[in-house]
Amino acid sequence: MKLMRKVLPFVLAASLMLSACSTGSTETTAAETTAETTAAATEAAGGTFTGTGTGYHGDITVEITVDGETITDIQVTEHTETEGIGAAALPTLVEEALAGQTINVDSVSGATMTSNGFREALEAAITNAGLDVEKFSQTTTEEPAEKEEVTIDTDIAVVGAGGAGLTASLSALQNGASVVLVEKMAIAGGATAMAGGGTIATGSQVLEEDGVEDTPEQLKADLLENGHNYNDEGTVDIFVNSVGEAFDWLVDPEGGNVEYGRPATSRTLSATGRGAAVVNTLMSGVEEAGGEVYLDTPATELIVEDGKVVGVVAESDDTIYTINAKAVILATGGFGANDELVPEEYQQYVYAGAAGATGDALAMVEELDADLINMEFVNVQPNSIVLPSGLGQYCNPGVGGAYSTSGAFLVNENGERFANEQGNAYDLIQAMKPNAANYLIMDQASFDAFNAGMENSNIYTAEDVETWLANNGSSNPVMVQGETLDDLAATLNLPEGSLTAAAEAYNAAVDEGTDEFGRTLTLKLSDDGPYYAVQMWLRYYATLGGLHINDQMQVLNTAQEPIEGLYAAGEVVGGLEGDIYLGGSLFGWAVTSGYNAGNSAAAAVQENQ
Repeated sequence: MKLMRKVLPFVLAASLMLSACSTGSTETTAAETTAETTAAATEAAGGTFTGTGTGYHGDITVEITVDGETITDIQVTEHTETEGIGAAALPTLVEEALAGQTINVDSVSGATMTSNGFREALEAAITNAGLDVEKFSQTTTEEPAEKEEVTIDTDIAVVGAGGAGLTASLSALQNGASVVLVEKMAIAGGATAMAGGGTIATGSQVLEEDGVEDTPEQLKADLLENGHNYNDEGTVDIFVNSVGEAFDWLVDPEGGNVEYGRPATSRTLSATGRGAAVVNTLMSGVEEAGGEVYLDTPATELIVEDGKVVGVVAESDDTIYTINAKAVILATGGFGANDELVPEEYQQYVYAGAAGATGDALAMVEELDADLINMEFVNVQPNSIVLPSGLGQYCNPGVGGAYSTSGAFLVNENGERFANEQGNAYDLIQAMKPNAANYLIMDQASFDAFNAGMENSNIYTAEDVETWLANNGSSNPVMVQGETLDDLAATLNLPEGSLTAAAEAYNAAVDEGTDEFGRTLTLKLSDDGPYYAVQMWLRYYATLGGLHINDQMQVLNTAQEPIEGLYAAGEVVGGLEGDIYLGGSLFGWAVTSGYNAGNSAAAAVQENQ
């Protein structure tokens, strides 16, 4: 497998190294460095020094080893960046900073916030070492070299190395086709790497073995009901009738070789190690099967001859690739990160999706008169916080823990409850939309459970919680504490007495077993403080519209005819979900559609040889 940008194996230190060598400083930010520390460090022959910057999820701490005026080693000793995205970018940043002896490393595409935080931490560490920061900030202005032009011949070209693209590549390779996979980001994975990995397995041998009763017919009915019948029925049929076979292939050592938790207790199983582990396993499978992967190499256009797609042009920093192929599979993801394509009504919410989801394939197929469906639908979900980076983060692991541990409930800007917090996600979204603000109110037990769920899912750390509480609502995420409910209301600028009244009504409803919103209640909010509030937001990420396909995964034109040589898989395909996604179906669709597209394209190649 050829990687256009090498990603090195990276092992993080087990704990933050708080003490430096005898000649080093233990300060962590440039602003806190004293003149005495700087002078002492300047006189030193070397040592280790730390610095901290703000990444996507929280602080990134680096430790540098200095010999004279040279940095000989850089270790990232603490971070909470997303596995498979920010975490995967750090080795590249370390490698470039060491090789160039510079702070000015290129941002890793798809991990801009992580890149910025790393640079900030490195600058702080260099300052703490008493070195001249300007020396490590120099940039060279070289004339851009003329790009090399390279032609590659392959059976199948796959565009996009997320879950769908990796699955399509591996299934095609296992069917005997040669594959070239191009990805515009420096890191493979896309939305899949960010996901929890919950995957529908209806119709699989796995569910049968584990005694879970489910049918394709029931899954179809659930998808249509959940999506309010805005679904494309043909796409739904593809999914429900082949997801079982695809899942069995995914977990088969001779197939995807991906590990999932067993036994199954419902139609949805969870990937061991979440989405990032799935990406790593599939990437290894593609490599071992002989696939060629080009990272940091965005596809720019399709090659079309007499209406047939016969390849793709892709371009890296130094090379233009003309990839001649007998079939092309588009797996570029959605368009949630492209404000020009996302309907304006959704942009009032916080974005929580992949940075690379900019709808590239939709521009590439314009001249082919490709049919687009459900472009007006974007997946919105509740139970979200806003991270320090300003991006949204789902809190389902935390919210679930809070509601099952003790009394916890949502209020609006008036301090009033307004919905069944544990009801249907769609109904909760509609109830949250009119509110100026939404707050999850918790006692100590439910707050501890909330944070345990988030920490166990590696979303943030206990140290982050301490920092956010200390901010007392002055910055994101809004997380505040009060010894009494009235104290909490005052901090949040809610009407005086509103939270006390809401809690009294809630606890009274527990005695009745249900409340006015239809929520079954068994647990009361504690009568004793402290109490906590976390601001909850609506977030959007996956887009639900895109290319229209037939049952062979071929892209259709507006006349509903297949565009010869062109296939699609994953979020770039529209119509599966309707107007909101069904749990486990997005990840399941990435796998199922990728598996089907790889098989179909490989079969077509063999048939035409």
